[in-house]
Amino acid sequence: MIPTLIGIVTITFILVKMRPDPVSMNAFSAEGMKESSASEKYMEDMRKYFGDDKPLYVQYFKTFKNLLTLDLGTSRIDHKPVTEKIAEALPITLALNIITIFIVYLISVPLGVFSALNDSSNWDNFVTFILYLLYSLPSFWVALLLIKYLSGGDYLNLFPLAGLSSVGYDEFSLWQKWQDLMWHLFLPIVVSVYGSFAFLSRFIKSSFMEALKSDYIRTAKAKGMTKRRVVYIHAMRNSLIPLITLMAGILPELFAGSVIIESIFSIPGMGKLAFDSIHSNDHAVIIAVVSFSSFLTLLGILMSDIGYTLVDPRISFEKEEAA
Repeated sequence: MIPTLIGIVTITFILVKMRPDPVSMNAFSAEGMKESSASEKYMEDMRKYFGDDKPLYVQYFKTFKNLLTLDLGTSRIDHKPVTEKIAEALPITLALNIITIFIVYLISVPLGVFSALNDSSNWDNFVTFILYLLYSLPSFWVALLLIKYLSGGDYLNLFPLAGLSSVGYDEFSLWQKWQDLMWHLFLPIVVSVYGSFAFLSRFIKSSFMEALKSDYIRTAKAKGMTKRRVVYIHAMRNSLIPLITLMAGILPELFAGSVIIESIFSIPGMGKLAFDSIHSNDHAVIIAVVSFSSFLTLLGILMSDIGYTLVDPRISFEKEEAA
């Protein structure tokens, strides 16, 4: 994890520094200020304030120091501490992604098992067609359609257009706050989950069918075990191992997809924060968002490795001692 994270931060730092100087861009884009009248003294003071006047290698090592001490500096746009902005956005994105993963697995696992037990049947073909149809639809296009037809356009007004809360949210009871939050998150969650059903359910189907063809399944059947026990105890447990592997890859996809979804639905999470910081060339925020997202992704991969031993205690990552 450590060398991978160092590599990610290094590449991000290089790409950020290859962009135009944000101080000059902000000065030239200020209202009523033209390039010829931009104050050189002001820009020099701002570069010194943000540390851009120092050599690149000094800025590079300072970036790692800031990440290790969680002193991420201030935003160039609103001069708000980056740590505070991350603390506000991170729980929103984590909650959205956790709910998404839970729903995806809750639906995809039964669909995959159903398809494996009814392979090549009419129902299996119908489910496969619907899932791949959903998989082919771009998320941003689906999001815009849902907003147009279900969020107060010329058609239905069933869900909020954007944001996470309604007017007067602070005066709601705890149950009303929960209902209001789920009401606002419904469309973003729909956009987040629908595309994952096809890929995950097909993966589960192939893994489950492979488990059903194994020798231990034939042995269990020969011993007279019921079909339910053979399928849902023996086959299911062994088919979960590749499923845990796949879980490690879903998290980075959700973080990447949250940039589009949170921007479209104006959800103040890590995705929207990353989009806004890239658009405004806010170096400190860009590096912080990428670093935290990468760390959480690597942590998810580590948790999936640990999950292997929980599903199958025979798996061990310890190095075998030489005989």
